[in-house]
Amino acid sequence: MEEFRLFLIGASAGGRAAVEKVLSDLPHDTPAAFLVVVHSSFDMISSFSSHLNKKVEMEVLESREDLEIQPGKIYVCVPNQHMVIKNGKLSNSNGPRENLFRPAIDVLFRSGAVVYGNRCVGILLSGRLNDGTVGLEAIKRCGGETLIQNPKTSEFSGMPQTAQKFVEIDYTADLEKIGDQIKKIIEKPLPEEVKIPYSLKREAEISTKIRSQVRTEEYLGEQVPLSCASCGGPLWKIKDTGITRYRCHVGHSFSEESLLLAQNENLEETLWVCLRTLEEKKVLMLNMAENFREKGSDHIARSYSDKIEEVDEHIDRLRQLMDIKD
Repeated sequence: MEEFRLFLIGASAGGRAAVEKVLSDLPHDTPAAFLVVVHSSFDMISSFSSHLNKKVEMEVLESREDLEIQPGKIYVCVPNQHMVIKNGKLSNSNGPRENLFRPAIDVLFRSGAVVYGNRCVGILLSGRLNDGTVGLEAIKRCGGETLIQNPKTSEFSGMPQTAQKFVEIDYTADLEKIGDQIKKIIEKPLPEEVKIPYSLKREAEISTKIRSQVRTEEYLGEQVPLSCASCGGPLWKIKDTGITRYRCHVGHSFSEESLLLAQNENLEETLWVCLRTLEEKKVLMLNMAENFREKGSDHIARSYSDKIEEVDEHIDRLRQLMDIKD
């Protein structure tokens, strides 16, 4: 058990088929455990594990609290729960989202790196954006190894390509060759054991809600004049990493790209609220003007005409800004 490998697999868009292909190439007696996170919507029905069980030789289990990790088995995350490792066992966490996702790949990778160190291998498959890059960096810092799907042949190249840019990747392979590469890694001696960085331990604790406070964030980085796109709280720029990213004291974590995406979504939502409010204001003033006319107060009713025209102008400008056609 001290020598067995832990393979952590992360994927997003196009990832389910990729995960199935990788794991279907491995025999039932593979002397390693496999933990899988594939991005999903929070309200998605958990069915990937049952599907995968029909396609691969190894037993596939859904992540659940205090489930012991054993070689020759595959463990799959459940929707809206981070999959983390505590004391050599699985745990499902409602911890804060990272890069807008829960479950997040970075959370699993960091957790596995801290607990298993040089026995940990991170595999990043097809997906958009950049979740998983920080996690692969954590695995490298803890003495583990990294493998990515070839971005040139991935269905969606964003995740493996970003990882390739920021992390010194040990192995890059086309999807059809990843199973063979896993077998070669298992046959090799373990990499040299290294001391686990304390900062990574602290971040792993945030994901499991053991720590999540201002004092922890100040240890991990410096506060910057930006606010969290999820909760509105202040952000700290994380130090001790080659990848620019931010975390709030609640624990939400963002890469620069995911923070910008979240800000854009928040801005669009705010604009829709503004448009709806203006439309309702116009309806209310039209009703008030009509009521005054019915009561014979034409001069008061006319006073609303200018106000309604002003609201119409604001609505038109907002529609142009949002590129909404009538």
